[in-house]
Amino acid sequence: MNQGYVQKMNQLFFFLFVCCWACTRNREVPPSSVRATELVNTSLKGIYNTHIAGNAEQFINNEVITGIVTANDATDNFYKSIVIQDSTAAVTIKLDGFSLSALYPIGLRVVVKLNGMWMGEYGGMLQLGGGIDRSDPQFPSILPLPASLFQKHIVPVDIQKMPEPLEVGYDQLHDSLHSRLVKLNQIQFAENDTASYLGDWINKATNSLSLKYCTGGTVYLRTSGFAKFAKQKSPKGSGSIIGIYSEFGSQRQLMIRDTSDMFFVVSRCNSNNGNNLFFEDFEQYPIQSTVSIPLWQNIPELAKQDFQIQQFQQNSFASVTALGSQESAICSWLILPPLQLNNSTNEQLSFLTRDAFDNGASLEVLLSANYDGKGQPWKAKWQPLKANIANGARNGIGASWVKSGNISLHGFKGQVYIGFRYTGSDPASSTGKRNTNFWVDDVKISGQ
Repeated sequence: MNQGYVQKMNQLFFFLFVCCWACTRNREVPPSSVRATELVNTSLKGIYNTHIAGNAEQFINNEVITGIVTANDATDNFYKSIVIQDSTAAVTIKLDGFSLSALYPIGLRVVVKLNGMWMGEYGGMLQLGGGIDRSDPQFPSILPLPASLFQKHIVPVDIQKMPEPLEVGYDQLHDSLHSRLVKLNQIQFAENDTASYLGDWINKATNSLSLKYCTGGTVYLRTSGFAKFAKQKSPKGSGSIIGIYSEFGSQRQLMIRDTSDMFFVVSRCNSNNGNNLFFEDFEQYPIQSTVSIPLWQNIPELAKQDFQIQQFQQNSFASVTALGSQESAICSWLILPPLQLNNSTNEQLSFLTRDAFDNGASLEVLLSANYDGKGQPWKAKWQPLKANIANGARNGIGASWVKSGNISLHGFKGQVYIGFRYTGSDPASSTGKRNTNFWVDDVKISGQ
């Protein structure tokens, strides 16, 4: 056989071998992002369920999650962080770097290898990060993941369709929505907060503006003073807003990615529209003042101890306590405006309470069908309403607000009054003190 022919055949076989080997390798070794996706073994809700309230935990069991980026630092409103969301929940990841939007644009699916990372709380909100700061043992905080570890823990996959924001009413805002992309409809800025700068761009501080649901309820729009849109002013109309939902203590909060998340294009609404017959959140009244709201009654029965407007964690509420009165018996009433029940059905009352330094004072909610609204409520007949009232916080402030539950007003007709009655004592002696501090907020009456 011709030697040249043999040499050419050998070269051809070698070429085909290399090609086939390369094809085989490409099929056997998928891209690293695909391999990372195959490692996912839990959901965001899954890691939430492993968290112990008030604690911080390090991941040690090779947990791997995936999610789509719904917020980043593109407009500098989310500082050194991104937010990811899957079908079960959402979470904020603290990252020690800038221009994160270039690495993790909105809509990007990422895989996060959690082994070695930490999970903890900030104001009740879960966060992921690279370490733990225990300089304050009572409030350990999550440290951001160093930039040198980004590639080790976070694997970009591909751009995907953004999840639709979840449309929620005021009563649906709860901790399961932390860091979720939500849409609030029929909402507007409080009258005093319209045409206000979104962020405090002068002092480079975060600003908080009140958003009011047309059917009752307040959510606070939080905007960084460093946000690129901090100098823009809040619109005067009503409509919808999209953002990342959070809570700080008891305060419901929202952060937008850009002003394109706001759609206030219709006229302002009447806050009493819809099926809410009454709503009060005490936000628009001076702090540390006696509750003095039109049509409300704030009446001391025994000794002079009124309900006051107080604030905690930027949330205002009505507060009452016998502390400091030096009275052997205290009884104080806070009575809502008269409620007409002939024009509605299926009425329900709800509210929030919180207690502090509980040592035996009591708070009741009652209803009267024969009170004349002219003072001296103790002369009328009052019926106690069954409600969940906060209690048991003996050594400080209660850990969270307690929901009263939906209290049916079925069976009552005509004009009625609903009132809160506080009873306690604060004698000069160390014995017999019952001066628990009670807070009341978000008083709502709904009907059809």
